[in-house]
Amino acid sequence: MMAMLPETRDALARYDAWLARTVKSPDHMAAQARRLERSARSVGRRLRNMIFGVFAVVLGAFLYGNLVAPLGFVGLMLTLVAVLGVMVLFASWPAPKAPRLEKLPEAPLATLPAKIETWLEAQRPALPAPAAREVDMVMMQLNRLAPELKQLDPATAEADDARRLLSDHLPRLVKSYAEVPATHRATAEAQAHFREGLQVVGSELERLTTDLARERIRALETEGRFLESRYGPSKKK
Repeated sequence: MMAMLPETRDALARYDAWLARTVKSPDHMAAQARRLERSARSVGRRLRNMIFGVFAVVLGAFLYGNLVAPLGFVGLMLTLVAVLGVMVLFASWPAPKAPRLEKLPEAPLATLPAKIETWLEAQRPALPAPAAREVDMVMMQLNRLAPELKQLDPATAEADDARRLLSDHLPRLVKSYAEVPATHRATAEAQAHFREGLQVVGSELERLTTDLARERIRALETEGRFLESRYGPSKKK
């Protein structure tokens, strides 16, 4: 097989970047909706804290002015400054924090998908634009896997596979890309390797989700057979 010329790789990379910007996959739209939902929740928490903070400052000033001494012009100015300070503070606090990778192996299995999704979202600005599709695919697979892991026994082989993939292999892939020198990180070759790795991770996440779902179906089938044998028509004769 003939090696792909650098010009061809660059052209394909530009095409992939254009495609990622213009054609939105279902996973991309679902991931974007989840990002908007998280952003809305964060804004809602900050707005709530801002309102409570302003109310506390105004209430404190009111009580001081009525129970201790009149506020006067200086007191009103200090109150206004305190209100503005509270608004500025809560407009940017609390800032969302990405989980620390060294803590992930110790985290409960059921919490790993959400933690990795938060961490991966924090890494997104540093990731190549053509890989947006693969990143969205991985994030949606994490979302689908989360309910299954909540019911999974941590002592099983499937739990070990999931923990290894989420807390080690996926973060290591992202870190490996980030450690590529900046002069080579934007090349088509580096981005292709990164995207291929994400595709493998996404496929493995899908396999885990499917296998765990099949286990639930088999358990449901077993329960149905038990009920049939226990309460079926043959037992009523």
